[in-house]
Amino acid sequence: MVEPEYRTRRYVLHPDKHWGHAASLADEFGWPLVYQQQRDQARGTDGQMIWQSETGISLHYVVDATAGIGYITLAGPDEDTVTPFAERAVTALSPWRLEELYRQFDGETSPVERGRLTLRIGLAAPAEPAEGCLRRIEDSLTDEDPRIRLAGLWAVTYTGYEEFLDSVRRMAREDTEPWIRTRAESIVAAFAGAGDEE
Repeated sequence: MVEPEYRTRRYVLHPDKHWGHAASLADEFGWPLVYQQQRDQARGTDGQMIWQSETGISLHYVVDATAGIGYITLAGPDEDTVTPFAERAVTALSPWRLEELYRQFDGETSPVERGRLTLRIGLAAPAEPAEGCLRRIEDSLTDEDPRIRLAGLWAVTYTGYEEFLDSVRRMAREDTEPWIRTRAESIVAAFAGAGDEE
């Protein structure tokens, strides 16, 4: 399998879209399946299927190990080569748009759904920090419901945004739930480790 130089952001899929839709799209492209990995939540292993062209452009369907949320990315030698296929994928699979996720989040009152939307926003976040993502994930980090705070922490790991570090450090010190403090501590350590590698 050819290692890509360029990868799109994650396009988070609606619950009614799954691997079969990604496989149909790959069939349209004429790309064979070259890799498959079963999701293992206990081991923290994402489920993944990869279809790849002879020229090294690939479609990745991923099911997040933690939340079971499906998304796709496309990868290849450069942005110009990948973009036409990414546009076709977005048209065919209609992933969540960030603005759509923001509206859903802002109007949601169910803690469970608000947590899921937090995770989706984290997965869909662009590489460069987006104000809409920052504000809503920060809202989740300070929510009174610990389930939503935990979702916020997972969303932080999806984004990789260092802008959240002060909030995560505060949670590691002060959160009322020991398991939240433990998770926050692990995220702070992961960011520190990533900094050491640069």
